[in-house]
Amino acid sequence: MKNAYLFALIFASVLFSLDAVTSDEDTNACEENTIINEKSFTKDFEGIFNGKKLNYSASLKEKILYEKEDSSAPLASFFYSEYIVDSKENRPVMFVFNGGPGSASLWLHMGVLGPKVVKVPSDASDDGSAPYDIVDNKLSPLSETDMVFIDPVGTGYSRAAGCHEGSEFWGVNEDPKIIAEFIRRWITDNKRWNSPKYILGESYGGIRGPLLVSELRSGDITPIEVNGLLMVAPASDYQYLVFHPGNNSPHYGFFPSYAATAFYHGKVNTKKSLKEFYKDSKNFSLNVYGPALLKGSRLDAKEKENLINEYVSFTGLSKRFVEDFNLRIDPSSFRKELLRDEGYSVGRLDSRYKTSDYISGGQNSDTDVSSEGFMSAYVTAMHTWFAEIGVEMKMLYQSGDSDVYLSWKHPQKWKGNDFGYVNTVPHIARAQRYNKDFKVYVSCGLYDLATPCFTAENFMNDNSVDMSRVVFSEFEAGHMMYNHQPSFNRFLKEVNEFISK
Repeated sequence: MKNAYLFALIFASVLFSLDAVTSDEDTNACEENTIINEKSFTKDFEGIFNGKKLNYSASLKEKILYEKEDSSAPLASFFYSEYIVDSKENRPVMFVFNGGPGSASLWLHMGVLGPKVVKVPSDASDDGSAPYDIVDNKLSPLSETDMVFIDPVGTGYSRAAGCHEGSEFWGVNEDPKIIAEFIRRWITDNKRWNSPKYILGESYGGIRGPLLVSELRSGDITPIEVNGLLMVAPASDYQYLVFHPGNNSPHYGFFPSYAATAFYHGKVNTKKSLKEFYKDSKNFSLNVYGPALLKGSRLDAKEKENLINEYVSFTGLSKRFVEDFNLRIDPSSFRKELLRDEGYSVGRLDSRYKTSDYISGGQNSDTDVSSEGFMSAYVTAMHTWFAEIGVEMKMLYQSGDSDVYLSWKHPQKWKGNDFGYVNTVPHIARAQRYNKDFKVYVSCGLYDLATPCFTAENFMNDNSVDMSRVVFSEFEAGHMMYNHQPSFNRFLKEVNEFISK
């Protein structure tokens, strides 16, 4: 992955590996009034999850959505992976997706939630080549909830259908509407209207998730209240993530992750523990650094000198480097500079990773070494598991697609900023006000330089959310905290408790 491409994926799981597996041949013919036979592959299994012995079915299925005004006109073909436990109880159901926008759901699926998961090195070393370690996931939430992993249109095997184009569904406003329609259809077809319902999204899932909650509960069609929203490394308020001239929010939001990264790589002089050091960096960022950025040129020379010295002590960067950037260092520059004297750049999704670049000069890394460190293992594991279920497809499986991302429509256009400051957190606050049972779980990694922990902490506290009804959990890991085994264990413990309670 080229660096420019990785930078473009600043908000998401941004995990685009454009691998191609063969699947049923696409047809370009417009078939406006055609009932399509939905594909389905299912196999029954037995497993033990969190001490519970369960019989369950694992499936890859297709669901065709039709136009609202014409039930014979296909709109979109959704493929999804489904895990249903054989039970007479009214079990919860959790709908899961990754981000991008333009990513399929295999990362959460094969990384942490599914009954089978792939194990990549926990110490941030490279995943190497096949064979990879695919194991039973004894901590899977399948003990507490049935699960549906959604691949949005343009990812996985999901495509637009009939006379429709994928771009019709690619946008901040368009995306939650079509996914909400899929969920309505699924719960109707499976007679699950009275089941507790949860939504779990990663990265751009922090945009999609709150909008989907809003669309389900107060959209144009049938109202559905959601019991809980789980957001993993969320990008929910772009103001805290877009490094744009004049926007200081991401600078003080990313700073504690710079400090944690410097601590991990031994670039700071301190006897404090990581927990103490990270807490101090947040206090500095919120109470000193952030207000100083607001002052701007009103800082006197002495104040600025002291600020630079403190910045240096937390990040391990040179004083000259911090001065040259006027205390406003973007993550790409930080990743390239931190270990430049050792000949390395650090990862974006997980800054524990490091690698050498083609040249040590310049401002940008050749790639995101953390993405390189696990992507192949995940894609291989997904197809290996599909084969075990009995999936036989000939069309392209897209674990991610840059066309989706680059075609994504944003409701706001701002000079020099193609994203605008989309903010979905108020939808969370609104759902809290009108649903007494609605609860929220937010998880994040200290070494995430894509959607850092402190940015999530800031936007969750900046949008009238009742934080007493939010579980906010930080992990000593990266964007995909489940790549770190201790974090994997604690994350699943918390998710299971969140659903079961």
